[in-house]
Amino acid sequence: MLEVACGKRPIETQASGSGDEDVILVDWVLSFWSRGAILEAADPKLGGDYVVEEMELVLKLGLLCCNSIPGGRPTMGQVMEFLSGDAPVPDLLSSVSASGFAFTGREGFDNFVIPNLNSSLGLGNTMTTSGVSVANSVLSTGR
Repeated sequence: MLEVACGKRPIETQASGSGDEDVILVDWVLSFWSRGAILEAADPKLGGDYVVEEMELVLKLGLLCCNSIPGGRPTMGQVMEFLSGDAPVPDLLSSVSASGFAFTGREGFDNFVIPNLNSSLGLGNTMTTSGVSVANSVLSTGR
């Protein structure tokens, strides 16, 4: 979902002042979300020619589906409910302040806690990562 909505590959190498640097798509989108500007991650080739609410839905849902803990991801049934509008996608921004969904350390899905987000999705109780990189966990173990 994120690849299509952003027009980027899951991992892209970008030149930087200190050499080449890998940019992880999930972390890149998450950086926009954490600043409250998730729509800035939308593919610029679209030229803004999309329904804003739908793009926001796809980007947020893409982040939910990339949880490094398999049990923390929505099921395909839940994804279909979110996409069809039959169920609301949890508001990630309000979840940060209201439920304790918080990032510690570097940006990304490393070292975070999702107490009420998973409960609202019917996915169980508090889950904490143990410093496993999204790229390492998803790419090495699959989905």
